[in-house]
Amino acid sequence: MFESEAAEIPALLARQAERLPQQLEEPVARLDRLAPALIATIARGSSDNAAAFAGYVAALSLRLPTASLPPSIASVYGRTLRLERAVALAISQSGASVDLALTARAARTGGALTLGLINEPDSALGREVDFEIQIGAGAERAVAATKTFMLSVTAALHLVAMWSRDEPLRAALAELPGALDRCRNVDWLCAMRTLDGCEHAFVVARGAALPVAAELALKLEEVPGLLANAQSAAELLHGPIAMASRDMPAIVLAGDRHSRESVRGAMARLHAAGAPILLLSPGCEPEYGAEVIRVPEAGHELLQPLVSLYALYPALAQLARQRGRDPDRPPHLEKSIRTR
Repeated sequence: MFESEAAEIPALLARQAERLPQQLEEPVARLDRLAPALIATIARGSSDNAAAFAGYVAALSLRLPTASLPPSIASVYGRTLRLERAVALAISQSGASVDLALTARAARTGGALTLGLINEPDSALGREVDFEIQIGAGAERAVAATKTFMLSVTAALHLVAMWSRDEPLRAALAELPGALDRCRNVDWLCAMRTLDGCEHAFVVARGAALPVAAELALKLEEVPGLLANAQSAAELLHGPIAMASRDMPAIVLAGDRHSRESVRGAMARLHAAGAPILLLSPGCEPEYGAEVIRVPEAGHELLQPLVSLYALYPALAQLARQRGRDPDRPPHLEKSIRTR
């Protein structure tokens, strides 16, 4: 299921790109009239990583600050925040978690325009938002999310691109399915050699790629069962680098033109500490002892981390099997967690 569902993503993204603009016309018109001063996000797990990634893109495209709302503010403490001139973006696979629905209700009560990116129709969360937007991932049976994560991200990016009138980003989203299709030719065997037998790993990125690094770290924990530590290339040097060793490899997402030197600096320090390095990149030459997993070009630097993540999905499943785990049934996990 994990691998077969991941294989569906390019075709699902192509269909999403065709139908989503019509769904987004009215929400974007409301956003234009509101002219929000803040984007607040409401999500957990993989959906929270999707929200964080969308927040980076919104900050770069719209110059709006983004803040993640802790669901416990509403669900545990019963507080309603003052969110006048804010838009609250809730992202959920099932829309069934009580705490997310309560947080969306509180955000609406506090004055926010609320939007929900949800996969399941007729959900508790969908009933609490001003606009429910279906991401169109279809049924997802594997416990570790692939389809719903990727389609949540791209739905949010379509929203930002339409709202900001970012035509290059809209064009790149239309081409993204082709880039993901080309990932079938990626040689990820060096990842198997480096990660097999390890119990811990760093996942390192900077800027907009950092939430995708957090999602990759989550998948490493869920599927093959490695304890993974996602780190900003900057924050890595403020303490976590002390954990680097030959027994703790680092998976590095190559930086964009703005963050590249910061990422290279982190790689230099990791190499000096003896940590094996796997670099996910469309074109970098090997340096600092890194083994390069060459991934397809995304056509837009903000989408490149998504291509890198997608290219590693088959490796995660294969690594899980080598470690005696079922990639479709991670221990102690359920598909839908209804937290409060």
